[in-house]
Amino acid sequence: MRKVLVGVMAAIMAASMLAACGGSESSDSETVKKNETVEGKVSDTNEKKVLDVVWFSDGKEGESFKRLTEKYTETHPDIQFEMIEVPYSELENKLKNMVNADEQPALTRLSNIGTFQNQLLDLSEYIDADAFRNNFGSGLQYEFDGKILGAPMDITANGLVYNKTAFEQAGVSVPKSEDEVWTWDEFEDALKTVMANSDCKYGMVVDLSPQRFTTLMYEAGGSMLTEDLSASNFKSEGVKRSVEWFKHLHDEGIIPTSVWLGSENPNEMFRTGQVATHLAGSWMVSNYKEEISDFEWGVTYLPKDVQRASIPGGKYISAFQGSGVEQEAAEFIEWLSQPENNAEYCLENYYLSQVKGNETLDYDFGSEYFELFSNELKATDLQPGAEWGYQEFTTLVQTDLKAGVQDVMAGNITVDEFIENMDALITESLAELN
Repeated sequence: MRKVLVGVMAAIMAASMLAACGGSESSDSETVKKNETVEGKVSDTNEKKVLDVVWFSDGKEGESFKRLTEKYTETHPDIQFEMIEVPYSELENKLKNMVNADEQPALTRLSNIGTFQNQLLDLSEYIDADAFRNNFGSGLQYEFDGKILGAPMDITANGLVYNKTAFEQAGVSVPKSEDEVWTWDEFEDALKTVMANSDCKYGMVVDLSPQRFTTLMYEAGGSMLTEDLSASNFKSEGVKRSVEWFKHLHDEGIIPTSVWLGSENPNEMFRTGQVATHLAGSWMVSNYKEEISDFEWGVTYLPKDVQRASIPGGKYISAFQGSGVEQEAAEFIEWLSQPENNAEYCLENYYLSQVKGNETLDYDFGSEYFELFSNELKATDLQPGAEWGYQEFTTLVQTDLKAGVQDVMAGNITVDEFIENMDALITESLAELN
């Protein structure tokens, strides 16, 4: 009996050894597969893929982004993010230097895709392009020449912030619905009434920005370019009318000359109660939430001339070619663009979202204001977004556009001279691009 037991035990041990050898062979084979080189890089199972991110913050966006990267690495433990934070004023130079040194980052936050259009990664080569496109509504342009060069992380709109206390003092009611939107003439009359019957010295401030001025241009039916973006449309009646009205508001003292012809900060002027309205961007909601305590304020509809108009703006998350982690970068952008993750970022930073399903978000402050800004974009035709999305073009003309408007305000040139000058510059710029 004992011999039988010994024999059985020996057989079991032999079988176990054979199984162990077989398992070891399979494990070694699997390890070899996992350690194979990928695009010239060895991918060790214990080595993390590092995604460098060049980032700038207007406020607390960097903190929100870091929280999202931590959330991502919980389900992607093989990924590690390294943040390289720079001031916005140094962003382009930093990225250009990195690209020139062949040390391009995996990811970056951008406000202008056009500058790096030839260096950015075409995401459509790494993810489901059709599904990605279907994730976004209209707004910021992120596809150029058939290449998906980034994802809109947030979107902004131009709108009208107003001093609610001053309007109530003057007995002036603002439009409560889109059916009540003021015409330019009605808006001007309302501002004059508020100036005469409140503590406000001025009726409106407008940021020293070509985007903010062109809001008026689009309201008047004007545009910089033709609908197909192939030629100048600056010699249109709408452009002339917008410049003339803007100058008229300055000449009448409704808009202070100290912003466009001086150095005063329009935000500060509104915060101190000197001005009844501020033609500003949606990002001012979070600023005024923190900075204004001496009076009540709100957001109402922009006035219109021949049509309503706003301008979409915002920031992108893009990836660079040649980082060595292109697939990982593209997959992270895809994840970041999912409604839940994008909503988290936009809610924390008081941004609008271009992601479908996030059109109306439950902000902890000012949800009704953001809904109104969103309505301004919905009422805007495609031309403003198409023109300002053509960033190669706007980069060439926006400085001269702003300077030309300033010259008209100062009386250095006539409206007609300004239009002629800009028309020539636009035609020349388009020829350079084509």
